[in-house]
Amino acid sequence: MNSLIKYDKYLARLVMISFFLPNRVQIFLLMGIFLFWLIRDNFVYKNQFFRPYGGALVLGSVYLLYAIYVPFTDPAFRSGVLFDLEQKATLFAAPFIVLLMQPQTRKIISGELLFFVYGCFLSCLVGNLLYLHEYGWHITGPEAHIQYRLYFEKITGLHPTYMGIYLCFSTAILLISPQHRQQLKGWKLGAVLFPLFMFLMALMPKAPVIALFVILGYYGWINREHKYRFVPIMAVLLVSVSVACISIPFSSQRIGEFSTALEAKPNDNPMDNSIQMRQVIWSVDLDVLKEHWLGGVGPGELDRFLTAQYEVYARRLNVPLVAYDTHNEYLNQWLAFGVVGIGLLLLTLGIQYANAIRRHDHLYMLLLMVFTVTFFTENVWSQQKGIVFYSFFTSLFFFVGMKLRPKSAETEAVTLKTARRKEKVIQGMELKS
Repeated sequence: MNSLIKYDKYLARLVMISFFLPNRVQIFLLMGIFLFWLIRDNFVYKNQFFRPYGGALVLGSVYLLYAIYVPFTDPAFRSGVLFDLEQKATLFAAPFIVLLMQPQTRKIISGELLFFVYGCFLSCLVGNLLYLHEYGWHITGPEAHIQYRLYFEKITGLHPTYMGIYLCFSTAILLISPQHRQQLKGWKLGAVLFPLFMFLMALMPKAPVIALFVILGYYGWINREHKYRFVPIMAVLLVSVSVACISIPFSSQRIGEFSTALEAKPNDNPMDNSIQMRQVIWSVDLDVLKEHWLGGVGPGELDRFLTAQYEVYARRLNVPLVAYDTHNEYLNQWLAFGVVGIGLLLLTLGIQYANAIRRHDHLYMLLLMVFTVTFFTENVWSQQKGIVFYSFFTSLFFFVGMKLRPKSAETEAVTLKTARRKEKVIQGMELKS
């Protein structure tokens, strides 16, 4: 038995690092590791445990909506729904995979979260160093930030928004994880966080930057009586923002888009400014939602409705527009499945928040906050990196803290003995009567 568990720590580290590997490599690696754990934990271990299958079903319930809609989708658009079923399969599979693991295995995995931070740091470092090697230190041009973000995504395989989500989660791990709390305090912790802040400011993905401030606000609240823990972190963040705005052109250019959007003229092409384009995307989504808020349009035909509305806006603005997806996970589920879709998504998040609050699991709470914020500006479930990240870590935190009741032979014997005693008492009462 020991030979089957002694490598769990290293397998868990591979799981953490896999989020920074190419998509196919990640999937094959995770499939192999999870298959090993499932076989070992269910066919080798003899102890059986109570397993809350209902919790796993709730976590994966949104995925079932896609399966339900397949027979009701026009055959001309059914391939899109089938693609969603394939792409989002982890949403349903991950909760049950984690559920079927032994509690000890889940705890081992959660104990190696620091390797996610290592992977995130190295991925960002490599992406930035290669960019500097390719383009040098003297970077100019009004669209340098676009060039940088595209090159970064090409090298790392991660869209800046998803890397921003990963950087936020890495920050939360360093702030909350108890494993290194004694070694990293105050300014030492701030020094470790500084490069993560700088990486995030260089990419400047808007929603993850907001999520970072939410994380630090929550951290400040839970440490409000210990200002020595919070003040150095905020000081380092302030230095990071100042350095990024002064010395990194990508950051200042991204921030400058806000002022450009405020000064925009009616005939300006919104595709030249990400803030203006976000406003158009938001308007398009809401226009479609006004007509189909109750039942939605179905996941297979959502793109068709959005494209038609973009054509309306292109004629209205007299500029060519590219059709985007909803760029909002809440609206995406609402438009696809109506009030049932948005209701189920909010229910899933609400149950997880309640679970995190009940267990005082601050890291779980911060992870949920990151998703809550980024869902407003990104379809996190539209790419593998987002789907696997969300489904795996929410499932891990949801189940890792549960105290499962063992159903060993000894427990069953005690239960049977108690039942027999009750039966004898009842028989005695009937004889007396």
